[in-house]
Amino acid sequence: MNTLVPAPLLVRPSAGVLMHSVFEANPDVSASYSPDLPEVFCHALGVCRESQRAITVAEVAARTGHSAAVIGVVLSELAELDLVRSVCAPARAERLRTWAALERQVPVAVAVVKLLVVGTDREQAHLALASLAQEGPWRLQNDPCVEVATRRIAPDLDMLALGVSGLGSGSSVWSDACREAFGAVVITGPSPKELTSTRESLSTLRAAGVPVVVLIHHDAEGEVDTDMVRACMGLPDHTPVVIGDVYRRGVCEALMDLCSTLMNGGRR
Repeated sequence: MNTLVPAPLLVRPSAGVLMHSVFEANPDVSASYSPDLPEVFCHALGVCRESQRAITVAEVAARTGHSAAVIGVVLSELAELDLVRSVCAPARAERLRTWAALERQVPVAVAVVKLLVVGTDREQAHLALASLAQEGPWRLQNDPCVEVATRRIAPDLDMLALGVSGLGSGSSVWSDACREAFGAVVITGPSPKELTSTRESLSTLRAAGVPVVVLIHHDAEGEVDTDMVRACMGLPDHTPVVIGDVYRRGVCEALMDLCSTLMNGGRR
């Protein structure tokens, strides 16, 4: 496996291929067919075939040990060879054509929602990501730490959870991680020092227009003063704050609050 190094997460922007773009193995090509291609191409194709489902660029990258930038190019080239296909436009076209031809039941086209899990503590971010995962987490890069996990939410909806920790405001990872993100769960502890350390991440997420919920990891007795939390973190009133246990259902509770706020037009 290649050494994981920081690399741009945005790939082939002119072609609209992003880290959460979705590909699948072409079902019309036999799985026994072994094309004469470079190793990284064969590895990526193998992951697409083995998954037996639509899969994001980020997940293929994490599972092959290459950067999302490299795998985005690889999958684009494999699509040119008709060995894989982009799920978005072709899948919708296939569904519409099937309906128009009255041939059979319209197939499901899977959409992907990207959720960021942001932590100042790498272990907490990893555990939070693992609690959401159906598959993974896989390490995408080491420094700063970026991990990937996926979960099938419904037959037509996948969640791509992207765990990030140790990012400074100037990191090149931020812009690509935030692009088209549904929202972010920011995890921290209840001490003033821990709360204040999240200001940089919160400011970056706010500037990128990513909706945020703050999860205060708290598994001990006693209460957490939410007014103090908001003051230390500089949070506006409309940002939800959840007190919960990362090791249990704290992340899901935070996600519920984030969704409720969005469904209420951004108001708590």
